Amino acid sequence: MNVPYSSDKRVEGELGLNSCGAQTIAERDCQVRRQRSDFTVMYLAQGRAILYRGRKRVEVREGEALFFPPDVPQRYTFFKSDVSVNKWVHFGGTLASPLEAGGARKITVLNRRDFENALDGLARAYNGIGERREDLTAGYLRVIIALLRESESKTEKGKPNAPHRLSEALNYIHVNAYSEIDLDRAASICFLSRDRFNHVFKEATGFPPNVYLTKLRIERAKQLLRDEGLNVRECAECVGFDDPNYFCRVFKKDVGVSPKKYAGGEG
Repeated sequence: MNVPYSSDKRVEGELGLNSCGAQTIAERDCQVRRQRSDFTVMYLAQGRAILYRGRKRVEVREGEALFFPPDVPQRYTFFKSDVSVNKWVHFGGTLASPLEAGGARKITVLNRRDFENALDGLARAYNGIGERREDLTAGYLRVIIALLRESESKTEKGKPNAPHRLSEALNYIHVNAYSEIDLDRAASICFLSRDRFNHVFKEATGFPPNVYLTKLRIERAKQLLRDEGLNVRECAECVGFDDPNYFCRVFKKDVGVSPKKYAGGEG
């Protein structure tokens, strides 16, 4: 599948996706020289690419990624004879800023299964397949950034890391966010203890699992109150709160105003 790149733009705020997709290079060689204002990740699911850093020529193979921070010249080549499959993401935001140091480079992805699942999940959300597109997009992008940081950290230390299937747990949370959900089951999906899962999940998303779940529910509640006109009790039930009073307390703590005031346009 060949997908055109989106317009290049600098991303403000914590995190934002410009575009993502996949392409197979088989018809002709692809030689690129350019510079963008966002981060670029190009993951080799198959084949190889050549990254040029000044006079240095770096070979990037399956399971590795070309990585470019903002405003860094990009020069690379795909050869049609390799029939390469490139899964790419353009993104930005302060959450990605720790990746900026180091310039254009190759990153060897250690948790390949998680990384590929997150890339595929991000592409599905970006193309509007399934519900809660924005929540899923942000979640998968957080995982991708965390796995890139983890890969560089572990590679530097020379310590391999076993896959923990975080993207599958993330998908479980998003699918079941507004009904009964068992975070112990999410941990078991990753083959991790609950304590270890909490640590890994927070590293990836910036929040512990229970806080992340609450934020998902509150964001959905804001949409229901403003866009669909549900009352407080109906809204609480729709986003997984059995007690409307508890829902009101959690909502006010997170948003700063009560659900009723928010629905009236005071938030």
